[in-house]
Amino acid sequence: MGLTEKEQDALQALSATVKSALSLVPGLGQAIAGYDAYKRSALDRNVQRVIKHLTEKLSDLEGFFRKAYFQTAEGQLFARKVFDAAFDAQLEDKQELFVNALINGATNNSIPQLEKLKFVDMLRHLSRASLMVLAEMHNMFKDQVRGPGREPDSSSPFPLVDPTQIAEKLTQYDPYLVTSSISEMESQGLFSRTGEWRTDSTGRHIPGSGFSTEMCYTDFAARFVEFITIQQGPN
Repeated sequence: MGLTEKEQDALQALSATVKSALSLVPGLGQAIAGYDAYKRSALDRNVQRVIKHLTEKLSDLEGFFRKAYFQTAEGQLFARKVFDAAFDAQLEDKQELFVNALINGATNNSIPQLEKLKFVDMLRHLSRASLMVLAEMHNMFKDQVRGPGREPDSSSPFPLVDPTQIAEKLTQYDPYLVTSSISEMESQGLFSRTGEWRTDSTGRHIPGSGFSTEMCYTDFAARFVEFITIQQGPN
């Protein structure tokens, strides 16, 4: 059902407000202007959807985009990378996840910049189907993941990624879709034969328990899922 004239006017006003907020990030205003001159109708549709996700998750848009992070070269690079993907018509089925990544990347200072950029690249390349399967796997394995700040049951086994067993459990999906999605995720480095990495007294990384052939659902995979997920909307 189409929008009423009043709703369209309200959306245009909101769009102008959000674009003004986005322009607080140096260089982003020019990028939006460039997009406006290219495939305007498709872009406007995608911008409006991104705006909808932002307004649903943030109560103070201008305050969010005034964060010190967005005034740094790293913050500007991250924002441009996320919005370049979020405005891409080929990736519109993942727009909300890119918005989640933007919010988490700007508000969580513990995430290294290189990891933020890597996670955005991974989100670009993973299909929607694989992300849906990954979400189910995360719910299955999150309490078994070893890593900094995590407290798994010491008696629980490492979360092994067995495509056949996972396909048997995820009955809502075709088993071939599940196994194909797991292969796709593995190609992005989400799983590893090393179940845990530890740090010795000198700060050197050393592998913990591992497997010769089996793959583990890793702390890296869990961090990626958490990066593209909003538990509760921050301000």
